[in-house]
Amino acid sequence: MQEPATDTSLAGTARLPVVVAATIVTIFYAAALDYSLPLFIGALSTATSATGGPLPADTWSVLWKYQQAMWIVGPFAAGLLARRYGECTVWGWSLIGAAMIPITLAVHPAPDVFRPLALWLGLTGALKWIAGVSLAQMVPNKKKGLSNGLMMASLGLGSIAGAIVCRGLLYRKELAAVADSSGLAACLPRLFSFTPMSSTPDSTDFAPIFWLLAASTVACGVVVRLWGQRLGRFQDAAPPDWQQSISDMRALARCGKFWALVLTLCVLGGPVFATANQFLPYRAEELGLKVGAEDHGWMWLQLLRTLMWIPGGAAVGFVAGKRAPGLAGVAMLATFSLTALSIGASQVAIQLFASVALFEFSRQFMRWSHSGYLAEHLPENLRAAAIGCSITFTGIGATVASWTADYLWSPIAAGFRSSTPFLAAALVGLTGSAILLVYDWFRPIRYTRPRTPPLEP
Repeated sequence: MQEPATDTSLAGTARLPVVVAATIVTIFYAAALDYSLPLFIGALSTATSATGGPLPADTWSVLWKYQQAMWIVGPFAAGLLARRYGECTVWGWSLIGAAMIPITLAVHPAPDVFRPLALWLGLTGALKWIAGVSLAQMVPNKKKGLSNGLMMASLGLGSIAGAIVCRGLLYRKELAAVADSSGLAACLPRLFSFTPMSSTPDSTDFAPIFWLLAASTVACGVVVRLWGQRLGRFQDAAPPDWQQSISDMRALARCGKFWALVLTLCVLGGPVFATANQFLPYRAEELGLKVGAEDHGWMWLQLLRTLMWIPGGAAVGFVAGKRAPGLAGVAMLATFSLTALSIGASQVAIQLFASVALFEFSRQFMRWSHSGYLAEHLPENLRAAAIGCSITFTGIGATVASWTADYLWSPIAAGFRSSTPFLAAALVGLTGSAILLVYDWFRPIRYTRPRTPPLEP
Protein backbone atom coordinates (compact mmCIF):
# COMPACT_ATOMS: atom_id res chain seq x y z
CA MET A 1 0.00 0.00 0.00
CA GLN A 2 1.36 3.39 -0.98
CA GLU A 3 0.04 6.85 -0.18
CA PRO A 4 -1.29 8.57 -3.33
CA ALA A 5 0.42 11.78 -4.34
CA THR A 6 -1.65 14.95 -4.19
CA ASP A 7 0.70 16.60 -6.69
CA THR A 8 1.53 14.80 -9.93
CA SER A 9 5.13 16.03 -9.63
CA LEU A 10 5.39 13.95 -6.42
CA ALA A 11 4.14 10.71 -7.99
CA GLY A 12 6.32 7.79 -6.97
CA THR A 13 8.56 9.92 -4.74
CA ALA A 14 9.85 8.82 -1.37
CA ARG A 15 8.14 10.01 1.80
CA LEU A 16 11.08 11.61 3.59
CA PRO A 17 9.68 11.26 7.16
CA VAL A 18 9.38 7.50 6.62
CA VAL A 19 12.82 7.29 5.00
CA VAL A 20 14.42 9.17 7.90
CA ALA A 21 12.63 7.11 10.57
CA ALA A 22 13.44 3.84 8.80
CA THR A 23 17.07 4.85 8.43
CA ILE A 24 17.28 5.53 12.16
CA VAL A 25 15.83 2.11 13.00
CA THR A 26 17.95 0.36 10.37
CA ILE A 27 21.20 1.85 11.66
CA PHE A 28 20.09 1.37 15.29
CA TYR A 29 19.94 -2.35 14.50
CA ALA A 30 23.41 -2.33 12.92
CA ALA A 31 24.98 -0.17 15.66
CA ALA A 32 23.48 -2.32 18.40
CA LEU A 33 25.10 -5.41 16.87
CA ASP A 34 28.40 -3.59 16.33
CA TYR A 35 28.47 -2.65 20.01
CA SER A 36 27.09 -5.88 21.44
CA LEU A 37 28.63 -8.68 19.38
CA PRO A 38 32.30 -8.11 20.32
CA LEU A 39 31.25 -8.08 23.98
CA PHE A 40 28.92 -11.05 23.43
CA ILE A 41 31.80 -13.02 21.94
CA GLY A 42 33.87 -12.18 25.01
CA ALA A 43 31.08 -13.36 27.32
CA LEU A 44 30.66 -16.61 25.39
CA SER A 45 34.42 -17.14 25.46
CA THR A 46 34.39 -16.82 29.23
CA ALA A 47 31.45 -19.22 29.49
CA THR A 48 33.07 -21.87 27.28
CA SER A 49 36.42 -21.64 29.08
CA ALA A 50 35.07 -23.89 31.83
CA THR A 51 34.07 -26.61 29.36
CA GLY A 52 35.92 -26.64 26.06
CA GLY A 53 38.23 -23.64 26.24
CA PRO A 54 37.73 -20.00 25.19
CA LEU A 55 36.76 -18.93 21.70
CA PRO A 56 39.67 -18.16 19.34
CA ALA A 57 40.98 -14.61 19.47
CA ASP A 58 40.17 -14.14 15.78
CA THR A 59 36.44 -14.96 16.15
CA TRP A 60 35.29 -11.41 15.37
CA SER A 61 37.67 -11.08 12.43
CA VAL A 62 36.51 -14.37 10.92
CA LEU A 63 32.85 -13.49 11.32
CA TRP A 64 33.42 -10.15 9.66
CA LYS A 65 35.01 -11.92 6.69
CA TYR A 66 31.90 -14.01 6.15
CA GLN A 67 29.58 -11.04 6.56
CA GLN A 68 31.65 -8.97 4.15
CA ALA A 69 31.66 -11.73 1.52
CA MET A 70 27.90 -11.32 1.04
CA TRP A 71 28.45 -7.72 -0.02
CA ILE A 72 29.72 -9.09 -3.32
CA VAL A 73 26.38 -10.57 -4.39
CA GLY A 74 23.99 -8.67 -2.09
CA PRO A 75 24.24 -5.18 -3.62
CA PHE A 76 24.06 -6.53 -7.17
CA ALA A 77 20.92 -8.48 -6.28
CA ALA A 78 19.49 -5.46 -4.45
CA GLY A 79 19.97 -3.23 -7.48
CA LEU A 80 18.21 -5.66 -9.80
CA LEU A 81 15.40 -6.41 -7.34
CA ALA A 82 14.86 -2.72 -6.55
CA ARG A 83 14.69 -1.94 -10.25
CA ARG A 84 12.20 -4.77 -10.81
CA TYR A 85 10.01 -4.73 -7.67
CA GLY A 86 10.68 -1.30 -6.14
CA GLU A 87 12.90 0.04 -3.37
CA CYS A 88 10.18 -0.12 -0.71
CA THR A 89 9.56 -3.82 -1.31
CA VAL A 90 13.24 -4.73 -1.08
CA TRP A 91 13.95 -2.52 1.94
CA GLY A 92 10.84 -3.65 3.80
CA TRP A 93 11.32 -7.39 3.35
CA SER A 94 15.06 -7.24 4.10
CA LEU A 95 14.27 -5.47 7.39
CA ILE A 96 11.81 -8.20 8.30
CA GLY A 97 14.25 -10.93 7.27
CA ALA A 98 16.99 -9.44 9.43
CA ALA A 99 14.97 -10.33 12.55
CA MET A 100 16.17 -13.93 12.15
CA ILE A 101 19.63 -12.95 13.45
CA PRO A 102 18.79 -11.55 16.91
CA ILE A 103 16.06 -14.17 17.40
CA THR A 104 18.57 -16.96 16.76
CA LEU A 105 21.14 -15.41 19.10
CA ALA A 106 18.48 -15.07 21.81
CA VAL A 107 17.24 -18.67 21.67
CA HIS A 108 20.48 -20.43 20.66
CA PRO A 109 23.52 -18.37 21.74
CA ALA A 110 26.18 -20.79 20.54
CA PRO A 111 29.28 -20.40 18.33
CA ASP A 112 28.00 -22.93 15.78
CA VAL A 113 25.43 -20.43 14.45
CA PHE A 114 27.85 -17.54 14.02
CA ARG A 115 28.99 -18.16 10.47
CA PRO A 116 25.54 -18.76 8.91
CA LEU A 117 24.21 -15.71 10.73
CA ALA A 118 27.17 -13.65 9.54
CA LEU A 119 26.33 -14.56 5.94
CA TRP A 120 22.67 -13.64 6.46
CA LEU A 121 23.64 -10.40 8.21
CA GLY A 122 25.78 -9.44 5.23
CA LEU A 123 23.05 -10.25 2.71
CA THR A 124 20.23 -8.43 4.50
CA GLY A 125 22.52 -5.54 5.30
CA ALA A 126 23.36 -5.10 1.63
CA LEU A 127 19.71 -5.26 0.60
CA LYS A 128 18.71 -2.69 3.24
CA TRP A 129 21.46 -0.25 2.39
CA ILE A 130 21.09 -0.34 -1.40
CA ALA A 131 17.30 -0.11 -1.34
CA GLY A 132 17.40 2.65 1.29
CA VAL A 133 19.90 4.92 -0.43
CA SER A 134 18.22 4.35 -3.80
CA LEU A 135 14.83 5.32 -2.32
CA ALA A 136 16.41 8.48 -0.86
CA GLN A 137 17.30 9.58 -4.42
CA MET A 138 13.64 9.34 -5.50
CA VAL A 139 12.77 12.93 -4.65
CA PRO A 140 12.41 16.11 -6.73
CA ASN A 141 15.79 17.50 -7.81
CA LYS A 142 15.48 20.50 -5.52
CA LYS A 143 15.20 18.16 -2.51
CA LYS A 144 18.09 15.80 -3.32
CA GLY A 145 20.50 17.68 -1.07
CA LEU A 146 17.98 17.67 1.78
CA SER A 147 17.18 14.00 1.28
CA ASN A 148 20.80 12.82 1.22
CA GLY A 149 21.76 15.07 4.12
CA LEU A 150 18.86 13.87 6.28
CA MET A 151 19.58 10.24 5.53
CA MET A 152 23.28 10.53 6.34
CA ALA A 153 22.57 12.49 9.53
CA SER A 154 19.97 9.88 10.51
CA LEU A 155 22.71 7.27 10.51
CA GLY A 156 24.32 9.13 13.39
CA LEU A 157 21.11 9.47 15.40
CA GLY A 158 20.28 5.78 15.14
CA SER A 159 23.81 4.71 15.99
CA ILE A 160 24.06 6.89 19.09
CA ALA A 161 20.84 5.37 20.41
CA GLY A 162 22.12 1.87 19.60
CA ALA A 163 25.21 2.07 21.82
CA ILE A 164 23.49 3.80 24.76
CA VAL A 165 20.40 1.58 24.79
CA CYS A 166 22.49 -1.58 24.51
CA ARG A 167 24.77 -0.60 27.37
CA GLY A 168 21.75 0.20 29.52
CA LEU A 169 20.15 -3.17 28.79
CA LEU A 170 23.42 -5.05 29.21
CA TYR A 171 24.06 -3.62 32.69
CA ARG A 172 20.37 -3.33 33.63
CA LYS A 173 20.74 -5.36 36.83
CA GLU A 174 23.53 -3.20 38.23
CA LEU A 175 21.83 0.01 37.10
CA ALA A 176 18.56 -1.08 38.72
CA ALA A 177 20.37 -1.80 42.01
CA VAL A 178 22.04 1.62 41.92
CA ALA A 179 18.70 3.30 41.15
CA ASP A 180 17.05 1.57 44.10
CA SER A 181 19.77 2.57 46.52
CA SER A 182 20.84 6.01 45.27
CA GLY A 183 18.24 7.20 42.76
CA LEU A 184 18.09 7.44 38.99
CA ALA A 185 20.62 10.28 38.82
CA ALA A 186 23.31 7.99 40.21
CA CYS A 187 22.86 5.67 37.22
CA LEU A 188 23.99 8.22 34.65
CA PRO A 189 27.73 8.20 35.50
CA ARG A 190 27.73 4.41 35.18
CA LEU A 191 25.64 4.38 32.02
CA PHE A 192 28.03 6.78 30.30
CA SER A 193 31.21 5.10 31.68
CA PHE A 194 32.25 7.99 33.94
CA THR A 195 32.05 5.52 36.81
CA PRO A 196 33.19 1.94 36.08
CA MET A 197 30.67 -0.86 36.29
CA SER A 198 31.38 -3.39 39.05
CA SER A 199 29.72 -6.34 37.29
CA THR A 200 30.70 -8.35 34.21
CA PRO A 201 27.87 -9.36 31.84
CA ASP A 202 27.36 -13.02 30.98
CA SER A 203 25.88 -14.37 27.75
CA THR A 204 22.30 -14.40 29.10
CA ASP A 205 22.40 -10.64 29.74
CA PHE A 206 22.34 -9.99 25.99
CA ALA A 207 18.91 -11.58 25.38
CA PRO A 208 16.84 -8.36 25.92
CA ILE A 209 19.00 -6.59 23.36
CA PHE A 210 18.34 -9.28 20.77
CA TRP A 211 14.58 -9.32 21.36
CA LEU A 212 14.40 -5.53 21.07
CA LEU A 213 16.24 -5.65 17.76
CA ALA A 214 13.94 -8.34 16.40
CA ALA A 215 10.77 -6.43 17.29
CA SER A 216 11.99 -3.05 16.02
CA THR A 217 13.27 -4.30 12.67
CA VAL A 218 10.05 -6.19 11.90
CA ALA A 219 7.89 -3.16 12.76
CA CYS A 220 10.10 -0.90 10.65
CA GLY A 221 9.94 -3.29 7.70
CA VAL A 222 6.14 -3.22 7.73
CA VAL A 223 6.06 0.60 7.81
CA VAL A 224 8.52 0.93 4.93
CA ARG A 225 6.71 -1.62 2.82
CA LEU A 226 3.33 0.06 3.26
CA TRP A 227 4.09 3.79 3.47
CA GLY A 228 7.62 4.46 2.25
CA GLN A 229 6.68 5.76 -1.20
CA ARG A 230 3.84 7.70 -2.82
CA LEU A 231 1.64 6.05 -5.40
CA GLY A 232 2.66 6.34 -9.03
CA ARG A 233 5.75 5.97 -11.20
CA PHE A 234 8.73 8.15 -10.26
CA GLN A 235 9.37 10.70 -13.04
CA ASP A 236 6.85 8.85 -15.21
CA ALA A 237 9.26 5.96 -15.70
CA ALA A 238 7.93 2.96 -17.58
CA PRO A 239 7.18 -0.12 -15.46
CA PRO A 240 10.44 -2.09 -15.31
CA ASP A 241 10.87 -5.67 -16.42
CA TRP A 242 13.76 -8.10 -16.46
CA GLN A 243 14.60 -7.20 -20.06
CA GLN A 244 14.94 -3.55 -19.08
CA SER A 245 17.13 -4.52 -16.13
CA ILE A 246 19.43 -6.45 -18.47
CA SER A 247 19.51 -3.46 -20.81
CA ASP A 248 20.49 -1.22 -17.87
CA MET A 249 23.39 -3.49 -17.00
CA ARG A 250 24.62 -3.40 -20.59
CA ALA A 251 24.46 0.39 -20.60
CA LEU A 252 26.49 0.53 -17.40
CA ALA A 253 29.08 -1.85 -18.82
CA ARG A 254 29.67 0.55 -21.72
CA CYS A 255 29.98 3.67 -19.52
CA GLY A 256 33.62 4.66 -18.96
CA LYS A 257 32.72 7.23 -16.31
CA PHE A 258 30.95 4.53 -14.29
CA TRP A 259 34.02 2.28 -14.37
CA ALA A 260 36.38 5.12 -13.44
CA LEU A 261 34.35 5.95 -10.34
CA VAL A 262 33.66 2.36 -9.35
CA LEU A 263 37.18 0.99 -9.72
CA THR A 264 38.67 3.81 -7.63
CA LEU A 265 36.06 4.85 -5.06
CA CYS A 266 34.60 1.36 -4.62
CA VAL A 267 37.17 -1.34 -5.40
CA LEU A 268 40.17 0.55 -3.98
CA GLY A 269 38.10 2.36 -1.34
CA GLY A 270 36.50 -0.87 -0.12
CA PRO A 271 39.59 -2.09 1.80
CA VAL A 272 39.51 1.08 3.92
CA PHE A 273 35.91 0.38 4.96
CA ALA A 274 36.66 -3.29 5.65
CA THR A 275 39.76 -2.69 7.75
CA ALA A 276 38.01 -0.25 10.09
CA ASN A 277 35.08 -2.60 10.64
CA GLN A 278 37.26 -5.68 11.02
CA PHE A 279 40.15 -4.44 13.14
CA LEU A 280 38.89 -1.45 15.14
CA PRO A 281 37.83 -3.69 18.08
CA TYR A 282 41.39 -5.02 18.22
CA ARG A 283 42.80 -1.48 18.12
CA ALA A 284 40.47 -0.58 21.01
CA GLU A 285 41.57 -3.61 23.00
CA GLU A 286 45.26 -2.87 22.46
CA LEU A 287 44.72 0.65 23.81
CA GLY A 288 42.65 -0.53 26.81
CA LEU A 289 39.10 0.42 25.78
CA LYS A 290 37.71 -3.10 26.12
CA VAL A 291 38.76 -6.33 27.81
CA GLY A 292 36.68 -9.39 26.91
CA ALA A 293 33.06 -8.57 27.80
CA GLU A 294 34.09 -5.56 29.92
CA ASP A 295 33.56 -2.08 28.50
CA HIS A 296 36.27 0.42 29.56
CA GLY A 297 35.52 3.08 26.97
CA TRP A 298 34.32 0.98 24.03
CA MET A 299 30.88 2.57 24.25
CA TRP A 300 32.39 6.05 24.01
CA LEU A 301 34.37 5.08 20.94
CA GLN A 302 31.19 3.72 19.35
CA LEU A 303 29.29 6.86 20.32
CA LEU A 304 31.99 9.07 18.87
CA ARG A 305 31.91 7.14 15.61
CA THR A 306 28.22 7.60 15.19
CA LEU A 307 28.11 11.14 16.56
CA MET A 308 30.42 12.22 13.75
CA TRP A 309 27.95 10.83 11.21
CA ILE A 310 25.57 13.70 12.07
CA PRO A 311 27.84 16.62 11.03
CA GLY A 312 29.21 14.42 8.26
CA GLY A 313 25.70 13.84 6.93
CA ALA A 314 24.88 17.52 7.22
CA ALA A 315 28.02 18.36 5.25
CA VAL A 316 26.99 15.91 2.53
CA GLY A 317 23.75 17.85 2.21
CA PHE A 318 25.67 20.93 1.06
CA VAL A 319 27.22 19.16 -1.93
CA ALA A 320 24.59 16.56 -2.83
CA GLY A 321 22.50 17.32 -5.88
CA LYS A 322 25.09 19.68 -7.40
CA ARG A 323 26.99 17.21 -9.61
CA ALA A 324 30.23 17.71 -7.72
CA PRO A 325 33.31 17.40 -9.97
CA GLY A 326 35.79 14.56 -10.15
CA LEU A 327 38.15 16.36 -7.77
CA ALA A 328 35.49 15.91 -5.08
CA GLY A 329 35.79 12.14 -5.47
CA VAL A 330 39.58 12.40 -5.28
CA ALA A 331 39.37 14.45 -2.08
CA MET A 332 36.83 12.09 -0.47
CA LEU A 333 38.94 8.96 -1.03
CA ALA A 334 42.26 10.62 -0.11
CA THR A 335 40.87 12.04 3.14
CA PHE A 336 39.24 8.73 4.04
CA SER A 337 42.54 6.91 3.50
CA LEU A 338 44.63 9.39 5.48
CA THR A 339 42.30 9.18 8.48
CA ALA A 340 42.57 5.38 8.37
CA LEU A 341 46.33 5.79 8.40
CA SER A 342 45.95 7.96 11.50
CA ILE A 343 43.94 5.22 13.27
CA GLY A 344 46.72 2.74 12.62
CA ALA A 345 49.38 5.17 13.84
CA SER A 346 47.57 5.99 17.12
CA GLN A 347 49.63 5.14 20.19
CA VAL A 348 47.28 6.21 23.00
CA ALA A 349 43.51 6.28 23.44
CA ILE A 350 43.11 10.02 22.89
CA GLN A 351 44.83 9.76 19.50
CA LEU A 352 42.54 6.89 18.57
CA PHE A 353 39.46 8.93 19.51
CA ALA A 354 40.61 11.92 17.42
CA SER A 355 41.48 9.73 14.43
CA VAL A 356 38.20 7.84 14.58
CA ALA A 357 36.27 11.12 14.71
CA LEU A 358 37.87 12.34 11.47
CA PHE A 359 37.53 8.92 9.86
CA GLU A 360 33.81 8.64 10.58
CA PHE A 361 33.16 12.19 9.34
CA SER A 362 34.78 11.33 6.03
CA ARG A 363 32.99 7.95 5.95
CA GLN A 364 29.72 9.79 5.29
CA PHE A 365 31.15 11.31 2.13
CA MET A 366 32.43 7.93 0.99
CA ARG A 367 29.01 6.38 1.57
CA TRP A 368 27.46 9.14 -0.49
CA SER A 369 30.11 8.71 -3.20
CA HIS A 370 28.86 5.16 -3.79
CA SER A 371 25.25 6.27 -4.14
CA GLY A 372 24.19 9.88 -4.69
CA TYR A 373 27.50 11.16 -6.11
CA LEU A 374 27.69 8.29 -8.57
CA ALA A 375 24.01 8.55 -9.52
CA GLU A 376 24.28 12.27 -10.24
CA HIS A 377 26.70 11.59 -13.08
CA LEU A 378 24.63 8.85 -14.71
CA PRO A 379 21.18 8.70 -16.39
CA GLU A 380 18.25 8.50 -13.93
CA ASN A 381 17.05 5.13 -15.26
CA LEU A 382 20.39 3.56 -14.27
CA ARG A 383 20.19 4.81 -10.66
CA ALA A 384 19.26 1.61 -8.82
CA ALA A 385 21.43 -0.65 -10.97
CA ALA A 386 24.42 1.71 -10.72
CA ILE A 387 24.17 2.00 -6.93
CA GLY A 388 23.77 -1.75 -6.58
CA CYS A 389 26.78 -2.43 -8.81
CA SER A 390 28.90 0.19 -7.06
CA ILE A 391 28.31 -1.37 -3.66
CA THR A 392 28.94 -4.81 -5.18
CA PHE A 393 32.36 -3.66 -6.29
CA THR A 394 32.93 -2.11 -2.87
CA GLY A 395 32.06 -5.52 -1.45
CA ILE A 396 34.56 -7.19 -3.77
CA GLY A 397 37.35 -4.85 -2.71
CA ALA A 398 36.41 -5.11 0.96
CA THR A 399 36.07 -8.90 0.89
CA VAL A 400 39.42 -9.44 -0.79
CA ALA A 401 40.98 -7.08 1.73
CA SER A 402 39.34 -8.67 4.78
CA TRP A 403 40.30 -12.23 3.83
CA THR A 404 43.82 -11.18 2.83
CA ALA A 405 44.31 -9.18 6.02
CA ASP A 406 43.09 -12.04 8.19
CA TYR A 407 45.56 -14.34 6.44
CA LEU A 408 48.53 -11.98 6.61
CA TRP A 409 47.82 -10.42 10.00
CA SER A 410 45.60 -12.85 11.90
CA PRO A 411 44.76 -11.83 15.48
CA ILE A 412 45.80 -15.31 16.67
CA ALA A 413 49.29 -14.96 15.19
CA ALA A 414 52.23 -14.31 17.45
CA GLY A 415 53.20 -10.66 17.52
CA PHE A 416 49.91 -9.48 15.98
CA ARG A 417 49.61 -5.69 15.75
CA SER A 418 46.26 -4.27 14.70
CA SER A 419 47.89 -1.13 13.26
CA THR A 420 49.40 -2.94 10.26
CA PRO A 421 46.11 -3.60 8.37
CA PHE A 422 45.20 0.09 8.66
CA LEU A 423 48.49 1.15 7.13
CA ALA A 424 48.06 -1.27 4.22
CA ALA A 425 44.46 -0.20 3.56
CA ALA A 426 45.42 3.48 3.58
CA LEU A 427 48.05 2.83 0.93
CA VAL A 428 45.47 1.11 -1.29
CA GLY A 429 43.01 3.99 -0.88
CA LEU A 430 45.61 6.64 -1.67
CA THR A 431 46.51 4.73 -4.82
CA GLY A 432 42.85 4.86 -5.87
CA SER A 433 42.64 8.61 -5.32
CA ALA A 434 45.75 9.13 -7.47
CA ILE A 435 44.29 7.05 -10.30
CA LEU A 436 41.01 8.98 -10.21
CA LEU A 437 42.91 12.27 -10.26
CA VAL A 438 44.74 11.25 -13.43
CA TYR A 439 41.52 10.05 -15.08
CA ASP A 440 39.64 13.23 -14.22
CA TRP A 441 42.48 15.33 -15.62
CA PHE A 442 42.13 13.77 -19.08
CA ARG A 443 38.38 12.96 -19.03
CA PRO A 444 36.57 15.17 -16.49
CA ILE A 445 33.86 13.37 -14.54
CA ARG A 446 31.59 16.41 -14.71
CA TYR A 447 32.01 16.86 -18.44
CA THR A 448 29.09 18.51 -20.20
CA ARG A 449 28.96 18.38 -23.97
CA PRO A 450 28.99 21.96 -25.33
CA ARG A 451 25.88 23.07 -27.12
CA THR A 452 26.10 23.26 -30.90
CA PRO A 453 25.64 26.89 -32.00
CA PRO A 454 22.64 27.50 -34.24
CA LEU A 455 23.24 27.68 -37.94
CA GLU A 456 23.17 31.15 -39.42
CA PRO A 457 20.43 31.75 -41.98
